[in-house]
Amino acid sequence: RRHVGPDTSPIMFSKIVLALALVGSAAAFQAPVVKPATRVVMSETKADLEALAKELNPVVPFWDPLGLADQTFWATEPWGALGSTNEATIGWLRHAEIKHGRVAMAAFVGYLAGANGIQFPWPQTLKGDMPPFAGGSPEAQWDAIPLAAKWQIISVVAFLELWGECALDTHYMKGGKPGVYPPLVNNG
Repeated sequence: RRHVGPDTSPIMFSKIVLALALVGSAAAFQAPVVKPATRVVMSETKADLEALAKELNPVVPFWDPLGLADQTFWATEPWGALGSTNEATIGWLRHAEIKHGRVAMAAFVGYLAGANGIQFPWPQTLKGDMPPFAGGSPEAQWDAIPLAAKWQIISVVAFLELWGECALDTHYMKGGKPGVYPPLVNNG
């Protein structure tokens, strides 16, 4: 009988593996591509926001119907002693917009996962209970979670919020970059 098809002998397989290994290792001898460093410019004033809007999308102009870029939040006592400025307000608003956008995206993905029955495959309680799938509704699933688990979720979110506010060298309201989250582990 004659074999028709690709050669699947161990020798041929060894040759293919060797060829793939050699092709991949050739990249080790290539010098890494160094990208030029880019400078991040902080947009802290209304004029900076207008310039940033024009740079990011020349078709849609700067639009602030509520006049928030002209406001100074926390300018009254007792907050006035902290030196609240318009620049701090803009930093706070930009950071809040980025943070709420991230939370909304994560919540949307979580809602879709819950609504489609996607669950963690391991036990969710110390008793070994699997996660609740109460009729497929994410709201019903939240209601079926034990109270201790809800407090655990809220506590982790509170810790992450506190860490994000306190662990950076420069706060986003004092000239730091809005949207930056500090690493939990210092790698260097």
